[in-house]
Amino acid sequence: MGYLLVIRPINCLITFISVLCGAWIGREIILNHKIFFAGITGFLVCAFGNTINDIMDIEIDRINNPRRPLITGQAKKDNALFLGVLFGGVAVIMSFFLGLKPFLLVTIAILFLLFYSCYFKKTPWGNLFVAITAGLSFILGGFITNNVLSLIPGFFALLIHIPREIIKDIIDISGDRQFGVKSLPIIYGEERARKIARIFLFLLLGLSPLPYILGIFNLRYLLVLIWGAFPLIVFAIIKIDNYPFASNLMKVIMLVGLIAFIIG
Repeated sequence: MGYLLVIRPINCLITFISVLCGAWIGREIILNHKIFFAGITGFLVCAFGNTINDIMDIEIDRINNPRRPLITGQAKKDNALFLGVLFGGVAVIMSFFLGLKPFLLVTIAILFLLFYSCYFKKTPWGNLFVAITAGLSFILGGFITNNVLSLIPGFFALLIHIPREIIKDIIDISGDRQFGVKSLPIIYGEERARKIARIFLFLLLGLSPLPYILGIFNLRYLLVLIWGAFPLIVFAIIKIDNYPFASNLMKVIMLVGLIAFIIG
């Protein structure tokens, strides 16, 4: 059970669905073996990133997240490292059989996650690395079906992942500061970091109707936004001071957004 918690299966499942969304967006929903394998590849890339991140963060997590499996002993570091390398290796191998573009993209995503965990996590650029990697999951699906519309959710992934990563950095200020991490909240202060996170959420709120206005997506997309995503985004802006709640709420917003893109 501990190793399952290390990979954060819900996040990996969201990545799996994001890959499918990138393949389906604006098109008929068809699940063939290539799309499914691409989704599994995305799942494994996410599992790799989460595992390596937990391994690199063991000492910080003793302060910030003492219930993480590698801290409590539910998972062993050497075993987790083996699994992380396995996840990443299998993902790269699977992507090779999906084509040159998916292979290059998955390789880049693996490198992004590796550099993030080893270095960029300790800088303000870490949030951007996570957001870009999340957006690449849609592009992966788009490569499978030659779907240029996958760029749209890839862009919106930036607008939801960056504020969520900022909020997570605020939650982790205590441990991060002790280990010399230069996250955005540590450099600019908690209050300014909250304002930046709110700006991205306001951008998400204002820009998300554009695909409907431009005639790219249908009325179903707009209705899911109006009745699902918009109230949640507004609530996240209002309740952003409640950091754990706001972080989890943004994850729900991601799922609602996926629904909007898939049925739109």
